[in-house]
Formats: sequence, structure tokens, C-alpha cells
Amino acid sequence: MANVRQYNNFVTASEVIANAFTNQATDTALISDSILDIAELAHIKPELGLDFYEQLKTQNHNSTLTTDNEALMTHYLKPALYWFTRFEVMNEIQYNTTSAGLVVNVSEFSNPANVEQFNQMKSDTFRKAKVLLDDMIAFITHEDQVNKFPLYGTDGDSSMPDQDIASKLNGIIFY
Repeated sequence: MANVRQYNNFVTASEVIANAFTNQATDTALISDSILDIAELAHIKPELGLDFYEQLKTQNHNSTLTTDNEALMTHYLKPALYWFTRFEVMNEIQYNTTSAGLVVNVSEFSNPANVEQFNQMKSDTFRKAKVLLDDMIAFITHEDQVNKFPLYGTDGDSSMPDQDIASKLNGIIFY
């Protein structure tokens, strides 16, 4: 397994805010590189397979994306990742960990959502991300894409459960 964690993330905090947030004034500092890493590792890497993920990370970092991989990144992978990143950062935006413990972030001009509203918004964000991810997988596996993504689904040293026996819903893995 190559050390692709040292490479650039597929998306930036600014791109996530521009494409998945209604408030364009959201502070980019809220979306750390760690959150971007987590979104990629939790939601994109398992779907692509280790080998294809590493290929895309390397090509993206070196600015050597093939035409097919660039189209995949631009039209499918990045849009899904924007929403998965929003999903992953929502807790950080709603709550803050301080020396006093976990506190709710409150603005002087607004009221925080209650737990039910927050969970509903988080579930809807995940649903949107999943719709885009499913569209990406349908694109990759469509008959007119044969041989364009030969590393898709291959794991040289897979550590992920077989897709046939595991599924993930809102961060919970079911076997």
C-alpha cells in the first residue's frame, strides 16, 4: 500500500463550502484537512477499492489525471465528496469541544437547531451524498465505460469487508 495520505485531498474546504453549503460565508477553518481525509477514507476509498483510490490520489497529486479519471473526478467523485464532507463536519459546526466540555455553538442572530432538527438535516445531507455516490458507481460500471477504469474495485491488500456481507448507513456498519 502506497503512502497516498501525504498527497493533496481531492477537494478543498472552499470547494466544499461553495458546492454543499447554503451559507457561503462559512469559515473554511471549520473544515480541516483531517475532516477532508476522513470523508475520503470513510466514503470514497471503500467504494473505489484500494488500487483505484491510490491511482486517483497519485494522478491528482501529480496533475497527471487521465481524461477518463478527470471526468470521473469532476462530474462524479467531487460532487459526492462535497456532501460527504459536509456530513462529516456537521458535528464540528454544531458543537464545540472546550475545556468546559461539549458546548453548542450559538450565534447572537440565530438559535441552534434542536437534536431532532439536527439529525434530520444530517440524515438528509448523507442521503444527498449517497445519491451522488451511487450515480458515480453507476457511471463507472456502465457498459459504455468498460475498460476505462480497470482498477475499480480491486484491493491489492483489502482491509474492507466484502460488499456482499456489509453495508453502511449513517456511519453504522451492518453485517
